[in-house]
Amino acid sequence: MPLDYSKWDNIEISDDEDDTHPNVDTPSLYKWRHEARVQREDESKTESAKKNASEKLRTAKIDKLTKDIAQLSAGDTADEANASKLKGLQAEHKELTDQQDQFQKKEAELAQKEKDHPTWNVDNMSNDKHNRTIINSGPTKTAGDKLELTAYFKEHGDEVKAFGMFSKYEESHKYLKERMHLVCDHLASYLVIWAVDLEVEKKEALMKRVARQAIVAQYILELAKTLQRDPRSCVEAFFTRIKTAEKQYTDAFEDEYNSLLERVRARAIARHEEAKKEAEEEEKQEREKRLGPGGLDPLEIIKQIPANMKEAFETQNTPMLQQSFADLPDGERERVYKMVVDSGLWVPQGGGDDEGEDDGAEAE
Repeated sequence: MPLDYSKWDNIEISDDEDDTHPNVDTPSLYKWRHEARVQREDESKTESAKKNASEKLRTAKIDKLTKDIAQLSAGDTADEANASKLKGLQAEHKELTDQQDQFQKKEAELAQKEKDHPTWNVDNMSNDKHNRTIINSGPTKTAGDKLELTAYFKEHGDEVKAFGMFSKYEESHKYLKERMHLVCDHLASYLVIWAVDLEVEKKEALMKRVARQAIVAQYILELAKTLQRDPRSCVEAFFTRIKTAEKQYTDAFEDEYNSLLERVRARAIARHEEAKKEAEEEEKQEREKRLGPGGLDPLEIIKQIPANMKEAFETQNTPMLQQSFADLPDGERERVYKMVVDSGLWVPQGGGDDEGEDDGAEAE
């Protein structure tokens, strides 16, 4: 069964957020490219079906040749045509019989190898008959599951972060055994979200470690769903298997891990873009609020006026402001006056059109 990460499609919680979190609409969550393992399993089934079909055809041919040989042997063997045909049938019979013997021998060897080294993945990795922990016979809600996601983060965030920093299976195993209350769906969610935060902060090494721990948590959870058991009862089985698994089995785990790294990096890029767009939107709204009666932005206009006039506006020095207007040449004075009025920097009180006549104006 493929790992299901879709629950993280619309969730984004950072350490600096309080009681609420924004829902982020992202593409359907990485169906995490574990298609490699699924494809290998499909190819194996197809190959097995082909071998079984070939064996049936071969055994049917052997049975027919046996009957034909028996009939010819009971007839006139002195006849050269019959003798030649009989010889050909016997040769074909021997070839097919040898092929069948070789096939059965190889199948027996393969069956023994699979028995000694069973295929391990998230669907069957718990078939450990000698070392397991059974908490109950069916799935139940752990203490962590009963908490809302944000509440879980607040109550157990420090413990989950400690788990996320482990790099050895032995350490992780011991830690979870002592803190079974962490083992629930929220554990994997927290680790994935934290991994994205770390990637945004450019903490690549720690992000990779946390992402690997997220896959550990998700494997345990998916195993529990497959077996319809409490996830806490699958902790022991997972770590027992992962420590002794052969390379071909750990490759599936690495596929999941590498897929998660790609998703985390993509999500971090998307987070940057979202933050940039949000900042641009806020800046746009702020600018619209600042626009003066003539539709000009006072922050832009104040950069264009003479230095002494800018200082007068910033210090709210009306005499200095009036003098700065008086120092301007004719034509330029009217142009600058219109700019500061349209931007709201200068608010005429008396309604005069000329700066010199507008003694009642005030600087904003």
